[in-house]
Amino acid sequence: MKKILLFLMIFVVGLAVGAGGIIKLEPSLLSHSPAPVVEAAPFNSKTAVSVTETGIQSNLAQAQHYISFDLEFEVTPAALTAAGGSVTAAAGGAGGTGSPKLDADIRNQLIALARSTSYAEFTNSGGLTVFRDQVSTILESIFGPGTIRDVYFSNLLTQ
Repeated sequence: MKKILLFLMIFVVGLAVGAGGIIKLEPSLLSHSPAPVVEAAPFNSKTAVSVTETGIQSNLAQAQHYISFDLEFEVTPAALTAAGGSVTAAAGGAGGTGSPKLDADIRNQLIALARSTSYAEFTNSGGLTVFRDQVSTILESIFGPGTIRDVYFSNLLTQ
């Protein structure tokens, strides 16, 4: 009998602590209205920062084919600083994001994309557009959705 009574006391205390935690830490779980959604500010091309990544080189999916390109894109200042970049360094025209770590991450992911793209995929009709869209997707995975616009290849060479 003492074991059952002890079990019931522990159960009631655990239930009270759990309910108190829900009420105190996350009261929206008890209401029918969802937690408020924080919306990102819309992309503003007047405040966007232009970033240039130069000298990206890699083999394509087949070892006998090669790609070299320079990339330019616009990113929102908030997304650039949140990812570890510097608005003043990127806007200064020296190239890059102002963060060697962020630049290396961008370059590594773009090289991985190039290595997974075959020469035939790249040179097919619309292949460059598909590649540019994939680059844009990679950049948005780094900086956040809706923070990247105007992705251009200022220099592009394939062999």
